[in-house]
Amino acid sequence: MTSAAVTPAGRVRDRLSIDLIRRRLPGGTLGRHMYLFELAGSADTVLAGLAAAGAEDGTVVLAEVGAHVRVAVLLRPDLPLRAAPAFAALAALALAEAVDADAPASVEATLRARGADWVIVGAGADGVADPNAFAATFLDGLDRWCARYAAEGPAALLAAWRTRKRPSREEPSDARQ
Repeated sequence: MTSAAVTPAGRVRDRLSIDLIRRRLPGGTLGRHMYLFELAGSADTVLAGLAAAGAEDGTVVLAEVGAHVRVAVLLRPDLPLRAAPAFAALAALALAEAVDADAPASVEATLRARGADWVIVGAGADGVADPNAFAATFLDGLDRWCARYAAEGPAALLAAWRTRKRPSREEPSDARQ
């Protein structure tokens, strides 16, 4: 059973739940190990500590404080350090999909790397209607984009970003597809 939270707008919504997130994931490689915290600190910092202790590729740290939801994912790619910036594009594409699905008040993406040992890709959002859907959509998107990057290289990411449909300034925000 999950607990509920009340948003600043007075709506009741489910709180983050590993079980609810896993139910929405199609079974990719991310999220086999998930940890959920209610902390004001950085989920990225917690995950960096887990990475240093030997956490597996695909480990996820989730954090929720009030209306702020944070997802951090540990990746251990078999790539040189100079490839780390490509993961910023992966995160941006996955975050764009999660934002399209939920339209939060604000979002952020982070990237942290330690040599060629690991990369932590993070996403955060304030005011999401369904934090479990947001987290699952981000994780699923990141998993798919990582697979596509591995198969097709960085050109696939650039092409995907260029073809994303973005609402024009005149379109209402609910016109997204």
